[in-house]
Amino acid sequence: MICNTLGMHPSQFQIFIQNKLFTYLLPTMVLIILASSPLSAQHIARRLGHPTTRFADPIYTPEELRDRFSSEELKADVAVIVNLCDGWQGDIKDFYYAAATAPITSLQIPIGTRLPAMSARKDGKLILHRDVLWGGNAPIDAYEFFFYSKGRRYRCVTPKLCCNFWVEDFGPDPRSPVLTIECNAPDAVSISRPVKVCLTVKNTGDAPDELVTVKLSVPTGAVFTRSNGETNAAARRVVWNISNLAPGSNKRLCADFHAQQPGSLTFESSASGVVAQLVETWCATRVSGIPAVLFEVIDIDDPIEVGQQDIYELSVINQGSTTLTNVKIVCTLEPSQQYVSCTGATTAQSQENVITLTPLATLSPKDTAKWQIVVKSIASGDVRFTAELASDQFQRPIKETEATRQY
Repeated sequence: MICNTLGMHPSQFQIFIQNKLFTYLLPTMVLIILASSPLSAQHIARRLGHPTTRFADPIYTPEELRDRFSSEELKADVAVIVNLCDGWQGDIKDFYYAAATAPITSLQIPIGTRLPAMSARKDGKLILHRDVLWGGNAPIDAYEFFFYSKGRRYRCVTPKLCCNFWVEDFGPDPRSPVLTIECNAPDAVSISRPVKVCLTVKNTGDAPDELVTVKLSVPTGAVFTRSNGETNAAARRVVWNISNLAPGSNKRLCADFHAQQPGSLTFESSASGVVAQLVETWCATRVSGIPAVLFEVIDIDDPIEVGQQDIYELSVINQGSTTLTNVKIVCTLEPSQQYVSCTGATTAQSQENVITLTPLATLSPKDTAKWQIVVKSIASGDVRFTAELASDQFQRPIKETEATRQY
């Protein structure tokens, strides 16, 4: 029986004895906890921070942790440990980036916790203990941060006393990148001008994509001239590769083309990532040619005797890069001349001294249309044969006059 020699009330004395017993028995209780833990762990750690076994000097702030992982002296050692960690399938660059930018929080690891791993040094060499049971006499003060790499989520835990960090694989990344793509090209452009096509690729998801491939087709009728991407001539496309497209970020990509002929150019584009699904879009440009025409009128015989027939040859050459449409020619004779006949690209009608050629529907670039108009000289004089050309491509008519001496 224990005697109460402290002058305490019996109930106070009982509490005093219980507290003393707890203090004396605490080490034994810790041993009991460890004994009841799964002692099949490969390694039991009881102390941290020894200069010969710790990974690096102790840390006391998140900034010091960032300094350790960014240190050029330790960078290669960090990569060795990360690559030794079970489940690691990521890119070491993602680890370095996360160590420099990710939120770092404090945590306490209770006594008896079974850890997946813990790095250390042994005889100067880097090692990674796997399946470690913490058997120290106090919780471990540590820092942690989370990060993502190659579609998986990871956690890095670093004890403050020793920097004996490790990386844990938390499985597939629950987030996902989502791509959108826009194609922008001028509505219309002259054939002499380059066609600039710009694509805007954006990640609207909540995770980065480590590699996004963007493709832009080279349409028939166009020639690729330049861009900051790679050209696949056989596949007739321009290709860009975007590394680590972060959530909310976008990339603008442009290429220049030259149109070979007037018409419509359709530019088809697509973007896909390692994780992100394929997205496609298109845009179009109307290419207009430049109208130009050479209109000539000559008389075959000059001078011409009264009573004889003369021939006026009309020639229309499309010198431009666009098709001429609705080509009309009207000729005017002086009273001293009389219309006889017309042959050529279209027929003709004559009313008094005006000859109207049936309109030519189209005249393609570099093509030529000709007519021969036969007239009769009915009086002497210095006469003028006048022809006027019009088409949809010209706002003003084009006039030609040929002088003929009739005697």
